[in-house]
Amino acid sequence: MLSIFKGKPPECWIIKQIDDDLLHLCGRGLATAKGRAKALLEKLHHGSYEGPISFDTSGLVLNSRLFAALVPLEALSIDDQGQAHWQGRAWRVAWVPQRCWAYEGPLITQSTAVDGRPGLISVEDVTTIRAKAAPQAAPRNPQLYGLEALEGITTERGAQQGQSGHRWSGPAAVGGRERRDRHGH
Repeated sequence: MLSIFKGKPPECWIIKQIDDDLLHLCGRGLATAKGRAKALLEKLHHGSYEGPISFDTSGLVLNSRLFAALVPLEALSIDDQGQAHWQGRAWRVAWVPQRCWAYEGPLITQSTAVDGRPGLISVEDVTTIRAKAAPQAAPRNPQLYGLEALEGITTERGAQQGQSGHRWSGPAAVGGRERRDRHGH
């Protein structure tokens, strides 16, 4: 019954990252933390909101700490050319796809067509990951193994009885070394 007086959660623009002249926008969502809608809206205006953010388009709920800014709906507008107007200035906009909403690293942009016009989308910046995963110097004497059957492998008991056994021996059995059991056999 008290939820009737609480009001609808305030809507906001969800900004994933802020660059010099570019906003990485996830879209619109709702500030759904416990409390009155008016108090939550006030926190959004002051940039002090902490809590869950529910996305309008997917229903996905993420924590506000994943985002650079949560801006009340009326404080940010997007014009016909796709530029955002916020804090008294114009910003270019890169739309952040859902796969990047929970990503905690830096974003970069890629050109794309949005509604038939050139636009930008945000993608994960993986240059540091690629640098760490760069191939390192190859070992001096790599051991290569073919797919053909290994020759010269017999079993100790199998060689004696003419059938398959349990222990393998022979030079190819273990990396070119003959394997013996603990009794020297």
